Amino acid sequence: MSTEKRCPDCEEPLEQMKLQGTDALGELSIVSEGSDEGFLGSFRADEILTPVPYVCPECGRTLLYAE
Repeated sequence: MSTEKRCPDCEEPLEQMKLQGTDALGELSIVSEGSDEGFLGSFRADEILTPVPYVCPECGRTLLYAE
């Protein structure tokens, strides 16, 4: 199975991009609230995930993956 991310709309390979910062340190992060339910339920409350943007060069769709 390929690890290459593809656009869900047009199946083109996505290009990884870099976020411009939004806080004093210039970083954007996703933090679990410690809930046992939902998407982030398997992560510890103190675990921080970094959103990584991917853009489709064909249609312009932008997706954020928590890595």
